[in-house]
Amino acid sequence: MPVFRSASLSPDDVVCADSVEFVIRLELGEEVSAAAFRLVFDFSSMLGTSCPSRFVNEASGYVEVYVHNPLVTHDLRCWDLDLADFALPNREPSREAQRMVVLDLGPGSQPGDVIELHWGETYDGFGPGTKVTSVVPRPEHYGRIDVRYFADPEAGIPDLGFSWAGSPRPEPDAVAALRYRVRPRPVHHLRLLRGQAGARLLPLDLFHNVAETQAAEIVEGPVPDRRNSQGVFEYADRNVQLRSRGLPMRSTPTFDRVYGDCNVYWGDLHTHSVYSIDCIQRARMDMTPGELMDFARHRQGLDFFAVSDHHQPKDDTMRHLGATAWEATLADVRSRHVPGEFVVFPAFEFRDKRGDTVVVCNWEPAYSEIEHPEWEDIRVLWAAWRDRDYLSIPHFHNSGRLAPDEWWANPDFAGEPVLEIFSDHGSYECENPPENGRAICKPFRPDRCGVHFLQHGYRYGFVANSDDHKGHVGVNGLTAVYSPSLDRDALLAAYRARQVYATTNARIRLLFTANDALMGSVLPETRHKEFRIEVAGENRLKRIDLFRNGGLYRTLLPEGIAFAQTIAVDSEGPDNWYVRATQIDNHIAWSSPVWFG
Repeated sequence: MPVFRSASLSPDDVVCADSVEFVIRLELGEEVSAAAFRLVFDFSSMLGTSCPSRFVNEASGYVEVYVHNPLVTHDLRCWDLDLADFALPNREPSREAQRMVVLDLGPGSQPGDVIELHWGETYDGFGPGTKVTSVVPRPEHYGRIDVRYFADPEAGIPDLGFSWAGSPRPEPDAVAALRYRVRPRPVHHLRLLRGQAGARLLPLDLFHNVAETQAAEIVEGPVPDRRNSQGVFEYADRNVQLRSRGLPMRSTPTFDRVYGDCNVYWGDLHTHSVYSIDCIQRARMDMTPGELMDFARHRQGLDFFAVSDHHQPKDDTMRHLGATAWEATLADVRSRHVPGEFVVFPAFEFRDKRGDTVVVCNWEPAYSEIEHPEWEDIRVLWAAWRDRDYLSIPHFHNSGRLAPDEWWANPDFAGEPVLEIFSDHGSYECENPPENGRAICKPFRPDRCGVHFLQHGYRYGFVANSDDHKGHVGVNGLTAVYSPSLDRDALLAAYRARQVYATTNARIRLLFTANDALMGSVLPETRHKEFRIEVAGENRLKRIDLFRNGGLYRTLLPEGIAFAQTIAVDSEGPDNWYVRATQIDNHIAWSSPVWFG
């Protein structure tokens, strides 16, 4: 006989970013304990979802319980996974990690008793409800609420939300698995991505989800050749001409033969899947590496990609990827990697005293090759992999614990030629970026930004990646690569030549040359310098800035969506130069620098 005669969730079909009151209704069954017992409600908490909270009763996500049996006492508390403790009145709860609600019931429950948990208690209009996630990463996407029953009232807690080697998650005596579908909102704007092998039309809602619509309802022009598994309309002709039916539409330029024989290819090498500890523990994001690869290729139209889940072999095992997850990732890499069409790299993220570094591999390492507890810091990895084909790419929203102005540089330039200066954490180009900066909760130190490294003699190129943890890879931070072909060797060669540039997300075509040499070049010192800047955007250009040695040298004011100009400069001494191109919508592209002397 069951512990629950019935378990239901209402509503079970919602629109993303709506505010609703979810009601979980449980009718107890014959096997329920007549003594005290515990229920643990485990919620999904993807981006935009209100955390279940008892902290402020007029806040979204506030939970209230209704125990219909008047003789049963109860205690309702929120469990904070970051604190590994209950949220308390004298301690501010963590921002993302309230994922569970614990309901302790005293003795006296009987079969047929009803318990209701209201997530987003509205109380006749007093509360604002629960904010539903704004992210719909699958054509059919579901949120999760698991009701975990423990006959022992002391069981079920502590619980960090997952199991790892040597520390299994508490095993409930019964589970009621509840789901609610999350749908995209109506189409809000259109985006036409022009790639090397065709074009993709994305009908996007307000939150960049693919909306449910038909091509004939939104554009005039040729009929799409197909609609892919992600709901995106595909055209074989990359130069297809479409006219919107009253919706805002952005269209990218083309990217073939932008410099000599080099095309521009687009990618994201810093993303996270269900195997990353923070995705499991906080967001409960359940996208596998393979699903993210499909999203990157078919939804976002990327050319190359990597899932770089957290792996810290020197720390406790909960922060290791684990052999099973790594082998599953490699299997997804093998099944999706198609040279010339979509290039996938094995990768992982490594943390140490310097901060965070993504490590990208040009081979498929066995788990034994990355599971080294003796790797105390990134320098030990560099030494161990002196003869291996890899890139390490540092980023700075975790600023590390080195002393001020201390930095560990890879002695092998080919191993670490670029810095990630933008992601969904904001811009780390300079201390005070004018657009697309950082939220005040993001840590920053002046010696951890692109300009600092330029001013202190380092020769790093600039890239951007999403650092996505929510299933929307390739949306907020992209790298553009100049390469004659789309394969792993050619792409890594371009990174090592610093023939790369960073963007916030807009597919801006940016060409920056110095004395006819492409961005990333190191040139002999010369007094006379001639710079060529060519920009084609998705939106009207607002400003083009040219920087010398990390300081603003000249601002140019373009008109329209495209810009081209040659600038002659006479300057003394060794120097470096880069370009920042900003659209009217604050989307930005940053070139890699060029160096003289």
